Amino acid sequence: MEHRLAAGLRVRLVLLACLSLLAACGPAPPEFLTVEQLASGATVAERDDLTVRVRALTDDEARRHFGGRLARLGVQAVWVDVRNDGERAVRYLPILTDPDYFAPQEVAQQLHGWFTGRTNAAVDEAFVRSAMPFYVAAHSEVSGFVFTHADGGLKLINVGLIQAERTWRFRFVARIPGREYAVQRVDFSTLYPAGSSPDLSLEELHERLKTLPCCVSDRAGKGAGDPLNLVVVGSWMDTMFPFAARGWRLNEPVDATSSLKMTKAFLLGSQYDTAPVSPLYLFDRYQDVAFQKARSSVSRRNHLRLWLAPFTFEHRAVWIGQISRDIGVKLTTTSWYLTTHRISPYVDEERDYLLQDLLLTGLVERIGYSAGVGAAAAGSPRYNLAHDPYITDGLRLVVFLGSELRSPLTTDFLPWERPRSVGGAP
Repeated sequence: MEHRLAAGLRVRLVLLACLSLLAACGPAPPEFLTVEQLASGATVAERDDLTVRVRALTDDEARRHFGGRLARLGVQAVWVDVRNDGERAVRYLPILTDPDYFAPQEVAQQLHGWFTGRTNAAVDEAFVRSAMPFYVAAHSEVSGFVFTHADGGLKLINVGLIQAERTWRFRFVARIPGREYAVQRVDFSTLYPAGSSPDLSLEELHERLKTLPCCVSDRAGKGAGDPLNLVVVGSWMDTMFPFAARGWRLNEPVDATSSLKMTKAFLLGSQYDTAPVSPLYLFDRYQDVAFQKARSSVSRRNHLRLWLAPFTFEHRAVWIGQISRDIGVKLTTTSWYLTTHRISPYVDEERDYLLQDLLLTGLVERIGYSAGVGAAAAGSPRYNLAHDPYITDGLRLVVFLGSELRSPLTTDFLPWERPRSVGGAP
């Protein structure tokens, strides 16, 4: 009898411990940060009668304000404050801040614990109460949070405001403690000596693009790898923000940590939307910037590399790029981390996909196609450094990006080369 009582007591103690553990896994009561605390570290921009302030919360700040860690959900809270001193109301468009933003209730639900009903309700209230309003009346100021994907040390934040006939876009670059992106290791001011980059006219730019190497190389400058099929013209801000607006993500550097995460994602078939990009070379260095747009898993993604060119166009930066679509991962002995992506052979499709993507931002001023890659037909494909075949019409897409919104229908098409099918038909 005593044995049965002791056994029953042990079972109850185990159940109590399990219930306590489950309760401990729930959220904590929110402790709201004040507007003054949020504003103290905010970045400010003004235009016309509008003043916008933004601040990306650290995970510790988010835990305090909302009662749980958002980073484990892949979420980052961005505080937005808009003061409208104008005579007409404006509307805030969170989809321009992040095309895949999260609803407040969606994030709150993921923080709920099993046996923390009262705290769960407080968390729900905190998210609803703190959400950024979409409507900003004339002569008023509103603030709140938009819930974006989680970023590391660098976050590109768009804030879009509209009236019936006007649109404003404010751009912010926030530095956040956390994981580092590869681009943060690049010192652009030291890539070329001051005054050494010639400023080209449109005709000179066209001719210069034709003479660039067809393809990337390895570290020793040997081999002809993926085709250099992309050129982007625009300042750093004008170039980076359209990609961010369309859901392209910066990449983490290749190191032991990112390689381990890459292997884990590969084995589990999961996404890793800031996965490292292998180094390819142009101008005697590997890429300055890389972007990617994840698809169903880490094995499938759209990705591109950009190098700052040693010349400018009308005092604007020129970026030479390579874009392709990853369709799988394979083992390789050419890298120390023993894996590499396999690209789709139809590289022109990815080039033209990017054109469509950027046109949707409303920030494309001009488009052209330049020779320089060299055609490779289906019957005689070329191969990149990983021995993947590809075919192409041999042209580089040239996109001129600006900061003023315009209809894609008004985009200028330069009278340069014209894309043709690989088989030779118009």
